Amino acid sequence: MKIIAWPAFKMKYKNPYNWLLYSQMVKQGVIIVEFSLGKLLRQYHDICHLHWIMENIVRHPNQFLAALRAITMLLAIDWVRARGTKIIWTIHDQCPHSILHPRLATWFQSQFIKRVDGCISHCQVSREWAISTWTELSYRPHTVIPHGHYRQVYADNTNRKAARKTLNIPSNCHLLLFLGYIDYYKNVPYLVQVFRELAPTNWILLVAGKLEIPELESHISQAAGNDSRVKLQFGYIPDQKLQTYFRAANLVALPFQEILNSGSALLALSFDCPVLVPEKGAMAELQEQVGQDWVKLYPGDLTTDILESGLEWGIKEERSPQANLEQLEWSRLSQQTLEYFGYVCNDL
Repeated sequence: MKIIAWPAFKMKYKNPYNWLLYSQMVKQGVIIVEFSLGKLLRQYHDICHLHWIMENIVRHPNQFLAALRAITMLLAIDWVRARGTKIIWTIHDQCPHSILHPRLATWFQSQFIKRVDGCISHCQVSREWAISTWTELSYRPHTVIPHGHYRQVYADNTNRKAARKTLNIPSNCHLLLFLGYIDYYKNVPYLVQVFRELAPTNWILLVAGKLEIPELESHISQAAGNDSRVKLQFGYIPDQKLQTYFRAANLVALPFQEILNSGSALLALSFDCPVLVPEKGAMAELQEQVGQDWVKLYPGDLTTDILESGLEWGIKEERSPQANLEQLEWSRLSQQTLEYFGYVCNDL
């Protein structure tokens, strides 16, 4: 089987999801090609596997060039489908987190969906939402394959004592952590606000990560005020330093306004750090896969009562030394993906 993927391996530095998935496929003898328009048109592929298609195609700042890219991509898809290539779309999000050209994006997505031969969702909620949103997908093969974990992807050779010393966390304090790219939908200023309202004894909140929206720095800083219990570290966190933050933390809080899937939650669990997340999207299914002792859900918006309960759960819940990520092993998920690809190729 020959697969062309956008992206395949090139996004490893930002999100190793694709790299992990396709590396396992390569081990099984599958040919994986990094997407380019030239390769798509000149070479034959059994599968064209697309991720984050809206972000990749219509996010160009120049609307004319974005439209040209969209039309070119649709024509290219028509050409390769006529030659027998199947178009598979993995649905990661309900919508792009920032859209520069809304009308163009809506038009492109409607046209793209008409050309999809099959879909992969990471959870049943995503599948049901997609089918209810785009009726065309009701007639396409659509499977659910979870998002895999990140264990052993990043350096992990420190312990809690050493990690806390590096981050200057007092030995008598517990650490609540938010780590990841910071965007509006991740609701970080609100997390800081709720934490300060609760003012939990012997807890420190650490917010660390790169700002996707520069203006958020002032919003978060204003919410933090001069509170010594809130530490802010804005900027990209190198891969080798992730272990320091997660091994130092007692709990990771991800108070997203909207969430379908969360690489951030899986990253925390990969470092055996329990997570507090809203009961939205794939989070209930993630709790079933990993266990209620590692994933705590809350309904609605984060409140001081919810946060207080979450903090107590984070330090008092009895749990195994490692989160059970067996259902999220990449060897297992890549095999499921290949079996689905084979089904689509033979079924259509």
